Amino acid sequence: MTAALIGLNVCVAAITLLGLGYVARVRMPRPPVGRYEAPDVLVVMAVVMAAPLLYLELPRTAVAVVFGLVLCAALQFTLAPLFGGGGGGGGGGGGGGGLKAAFLAVLAVAVTGGLALAGRTLAVLVLTDVLLAVAVVGVATMWAQSGFRSVHTAWFAGLLAVYDLVATGLTPVMDRFAAQVMGLPFAPLLAVTRGDPPVALGLGDLLLIVLFPLVAAKAYGRAAALLAGTVGVLASSAISVLFATGTLTGAFPLMVVLGPVIVAQHLYWIRRTGRERTTAEWRAAAVATVPVTAPSPVLLAALGTPEPPGDRHERPQPGDWVALVDGEIVGTGPSAGSARKDAARRRTETVPLVRQV
Repeated sequence: MTAALIGLNVCVAAITLLGLGYVARVRMPRPPVGRYEAPDVLVVMAVVMAAPLLYLELPRTAVAVVFGLVLCAALQFTLAPLFGGGGGGGGGGGGGGGLKAAFLAVLAVAVTGGLALAGRTLAVLVLTDVLLAVAVVGVATMWAQSGFRSVHTAWFAGLLAVYDLVATGLTPVMDRFAAQVMGLPFAPLLAVTRGDPPVALGLGDLLLIVLFPLVAAKAYGRAAALLAGTVGVLASSAISVLFATGTLTGAFPLMVVLGPVIVAQHLYWIRRTGRERTTAEWRAAAVATVPVTAPSPVLLAALGTPEPPGDRHERPQPGDWVALVDGEIVGTGPSAGSARKDAARRRTETVPLVRQV
């Protein structure tokens, strides 16, 4: 069991690092949700509270189908920016990438379902964990980049802590839910073993562990993100130690520990910095941190390539901004934002690197 617990926390750390790398390099399309407000957090909480109760009333096969469809959709929008679909700074031209992502998502879900029908339980467990990790990274990135703020995450974590205490610690709701979904393909559990007790982490716990570092990176910077990621993994590891030593033997409401820790970090950083950065400020800071005193070899090579097609025929002048993809100029402008927009107008599917000449 100790080895399984170590493996679980290694997976949590790896998914957290994957999320930090993904959010820094991929720009996901902003969903048409407007600006997040406190009532939106309450709506999400209502869904989280109602979902286990609903699933308990459904047959196991129906639960697997619902989870499979949700996971397929999450995989599609997570993979789409990697193929140039739905990303790229607000430009079009992402249809081909979106279709590729949809094909891979459907294929992955179909293969997992087929292995479940064939009784390949270990393969199903591994594939479900991989698909769940990708989906969690995508959902957390979408929330972080679409305006979900640190204060929203703190409220969400605090409310989840209370809910987890009731549903897991004081009532058998989550025990019944875990028994209902354990062993199913696409189960919302990052599971390492399915023994008694199983070594697994719930989807809500994993989402908060991954989400807060991404939100902290946007709101407060790299140091806050690294601290949030480290603390999340340490919280999970500390509970694992209690299981390994026999201090804990049944289901434990991890959010009771993780929730207050997230709230405390939010309060610390908001007091230290005074306010959160917006998504636009975060993107601008990411561009501003790129050194521009000495052009890189890639930039010098790009400036020697033919001009991109379009209505801008003059070569970039000192002080101009250029958008680069694979060493080629795909957009130019007098500011970083205008260079990105120029690249998007040219239907550039890949998220470009923006540098000043």
